Amino acid sequence: MVLMLIVAPVLCACAVSRPALQPEELRARARVQEEATARHLRKLVDRTVRRMEQEVAMQERGGPPAVFDVLMISGGGDYGAFAAGILEGWGDVKDPSWSRPTFDVVTGVSTGALIAPFALLGDDQSYRRVLELYEHPKKDWITLRDIFFFLPGRQSFMDTKGLERDVREQIDRPTIAAIAAAERDGRTLAIGATNLDLGRMHPWDLTTEAARIETGELESDRFYKVLMASAAIPALFPPVVIDDTLYVDGGTTSNILYDADLRSRGAPVQLFKERNPARTLPKFRFWVIVNNQLGGTPQRIDPTWVSITEASVATAIRSSTLGTLRQLSLTTELQRRDGIDVEFRYLAIPDDWHPPVVGAFQAETMQSLSRLGREMGRDTRTWRTDLASRPTSQID
Repeated sequence: MVLMLIVAPVLCACAVSRPALQPEELRARARVQEEATARHLRKLVDRTVRRMEQEVAMQERGGPPAVFDVLMISGGGDYGAFAAGILEGWGDVKDPSWSRPTFDVVTGVSTGALIAPFALLGDDQSYRRVLELYEHPKKDWITLRDIFFFLPGRQSFMDTKGLERDVREQIDRPTIAAIAAAERDGRTLAIGATNLDLGRMHPWDLTTEAARIETGELESDRFYKVLMASAAIPALFPPVVIDDTLYVDGGTTSNILYDADLRSRGAPVQLFKERNPARTLPKFRFWVIVNNQLGGTPQRIDPTWVSITEASVATAIRSSTLGTLRQLSLTTELQRRDGIDVEFRYLAIPDDWHPPVVGAFQAETMQSLSRLGREMGRDTRTWRTDLASRPTSQID
């Protein structure tokens, strides 16, 4: 009885309180969000075509060949240190056909969402800032809530206030202003989070969100909510409520946020041709950084619910990632057959790499990955264009 008196207030205080909705109300909400997503996609396609036209116009004036570059950064928790290292090392490549470009579109999911804003800005200082963030994780980034973390009324096992504090510090108002400027230049930052109420991926256009913050239409707090929602590993990290909708890790629905089908009705290629019938399309390059191993590491799993859940989620995400890469590869090949100049290149953590210490968000592991990423980023031979071969950590 004494135990129940202690536990009951804890359960009540920590349960997520949300008003109940009838099925028709939920269906109406789904229709509203679907319409909003459709409007967003039309706006995004228009912005993409404007950017394509800018690239082609520069080429016509005697500038470099028109190339439209899309960077996709996957989820992977603390393994995001790999992508931070890749992006830093890539800056040392001098070959113009492989050098780190100014990206026209950057997408990120989960840990990739936290890296993506820096990649969109694309200057050396931004890449150095995100590398330092991942190389020096603080002990309070994730902390156990308390001894009652296992109770069913809890939002999550862990608290991420320390991580959110440092994300807010690094992605400050001047950074948001720079992202808003990129939107005016036709570039896009898209972040994937999972809408649990509707059970689907929600692509957030953070360039538009940044522009609305700059005009005073939105509070900056919303920008950080989207980033933390994308990184909110279910059960482990707390979910995030945005516009009375519950969001969690984007990796729950897709570990890579992408739409590489350039040919479909209403897609950028079709609209560009309609607007510019006498112009040549730019070249398209899709770059993917996978913050995980595609083959996985064999290990003995204890028959406990914690171990089983962790291994099952990791296996599901890895399988989903491989499926996405296969689809990207196939889509690229089909578009080449249609005469579109398009390339698909990806990098993943080599299967023969092993974490030096046990545990999540350990500085030794994250620094090992960032070093590996810098080495691979400097060597253009580590990029892959097919799924028949796997990257290795042995760089000749």
